[in-house]
Amino acid sequence: MAQKPKEKELGGARKMSRGTKIVIGVFAVIMALSMMLPSLSAIFAGGSAEEGTEQADAAADTQEDAEAKDKEDKSKAEDEKVVGEENIPENDSFKSLAETNVEKVKKFKKRLDADENNLAALLNLGQIYMEWGYSAHNSASTDEETTYAKNLLNTAIEYFDRYLKLNDSATVKIDRALSQYYAGDSDAAIKALQKVSEEYPENPLCQAQLGYLYESQSDVEKASAAYRKAAELDEDERYGVKSYANQRLISLNSKVDSIGDAGDASIESSSDEGQSELLEKLKGDSNVGF
Repeated sequence: MAQKPKEKELGGARKMSRGTKIVIGVFAVIMALSMMLPSLSAIFAGGSAEEGTEQADAAADTQEDAEAKDKEDKSKAEDEKVVGEENIPENDSFKSLAETNVEKVKKFKKRLDADENNLAALLNLGQIYMEWGYSAHNSASTDEETTYAKNLLNTAIEYFDRYLKLNDSATVKIDRALSQYYAGDSDAAIKALQKVSEEYPENPLCQAQLGYLYESQSDVEKASAAYRKAAELDEDERYGVKSYANQRLISLNSKVDSIGDAGDASIESSSDEGQSELLEKLKGDSNVGF
């Protein structure tokens, strides 16, 4: 009788076949994967959440950039606008003045944007607004128009102040004082001109404008004294002040003769006669030799 092959014993168990080992291995892998799934899920979920946060942050940044640009554009548009360009009274003369002066202002504002200490730009802007405000003041017949003119003149004062911080000038100080006067602050204007006359006692333009302000307040005695001094200081008519001052003296004397009392406060001033020409004298050179 043939003898059976001996079975190798391993702890009483028979040796596993190759197929059995493969099945067990696959099962082990499946079990391991199933145990890892919660961890992998958390990792993948974390990655998705992070991506979502990054996308949300990017969207927020884009929105902030858009808002910042919109704000910058609005600010730039506001900067490009000039005082006097908006809220123009419904008056043909005021509209005409605005059309004439807005473009002038924008031209010099561009120069000032490039150099905030540009003396020529500051001076021109001050004088443009002063002349514009002076013309508007003379044409004003309503509260709205008066307020509009005052706003222009106050803008002139701002530019003159900026100029004077950088460069002293008698004529710019005179212009500033006249802007105060036309804006309605005659007392401050007179005090300012009195101070200029002390600083520059040889300045005929200051004396002529002091005479103008005194005359506008019916102070004939002070006006006459200022006009006489202006004429003396401009004896050779270098600044064109002498003829203006003498003209005003003749006018004042004729009024006094007709009334008989130089101190009569009821004398009505007509000193605007020749004032435009005198303002032109102030315009050119910001120092006018002083």
